[in-house]
Amino acid sequence: MSCPDLAGAPSRAATRHGITFATSRALAYVSVLELGTVWERTLRRARVPVKYSQGFNPRPRMHFAAPLPVGCGSEADLLDVSLHVAWAPEAIIRALYGVTPPHLTVISVAAVADDDPALSEQLVAAEYRIRLHGEDRAALCAAVEHLLAQESLPLPRRGRRHRGKSYDLRPLIHTLEVGPALSSPWLALRMRLAARPGATGRPDEVLKALGWDDAPRSCTRTRLILEPDQTVERPKPPA
Repeated sequence: MSCPDLAGAPSRAATRHGITFATSRALAYVSVLELGTVWERTLRRARVPVKYSQGFNPRPRMHFAAPLPVGCGSEADLLDVSLHVAWAPEAIIRALYGVTPPHLTVISVAAVADDDPALSEQLVAAEYRIRLHGEDRAALCAAVEHLLAQESLPLPRRGRRHRGKSYDLRPLIHTLEVGPALSSPWLALRMRLAARPGATGRPDEVLKALGWDDAPRSCTRTRLILEPDQTVERPKPPA
């Protein structure tokens, strides 16, 4: 990882911190449980005094804002970590420098008030960038327009206990657009999806609704949007 700029006034020491980080390449294909193990080992190597739960099988007190879909990298994901000794954010960044595994980059660390809600409770939406290989731009734009014109997009729920049940994908799509042309033969598809408990949009389900679920692609989650930043609106169909 590159060493962040630590200039400026030092931040206060705290026992709870939010870590903003990015993942790519091999780490885009691990599950959230495996990514948790990667972070646990990384923090242990950095000798950051992570707080553990009590009981027969102690677990580190750290929580992701939202699991990443397998196969999707991230440019700015969020991890909440509790310590048993107060540290300043700058001390955590220095400790992590040089011990993170390949394709895991620490972007920033910030102190968090102990009584702040969990990240998962603050999360309202997530933004994704899908890069599609060798697809027709005009056809993709037409598919996006058609999807946004729909009042509802019923899809089957995942999992055995939801067998035979469906949900409406349409209200979970806040924004959806074809991005500026990339270097040939790549196209970019950008989407902002709801990310609330019980109402989370998935980029692969959007691609399925578009009819592009079999297209060669790469996926990156570019932003997580927390409650204070909630300014999203459902897009209107094109005129």
